[in-house]
Amino acid sequence: MILYFYRQDQYGSYAEANKGGGLREIHGLTTEYRRLFDVGGDLADTLEAIHVTAKMMDGNARIGYVLLDDDGTFLDAC
Repeated sequence: MILYFYRQDQYGSYAEANKGGGLREIHGLTTEYRRLFDVGGDLADTLEAIHVTAKMMDGNARIGYVLLDDDGTFLDAC
């Protein structure tokens, strides 16, 4: 799985962020040894990365998240 974030206050949608180069990947969902859903601790690390990402933005920033499968298939967004 691939998890991206983008600033919703700069891009109106995932498609716009993708086209404009505004997607940023949050790493840690997979490694060469395991996948996120195989080991629960990785989920906690990923959620912490999301939390840190949100705190790094200014107070007015709105952040959107997009989850893709390994082959780039869209899975979910918020």
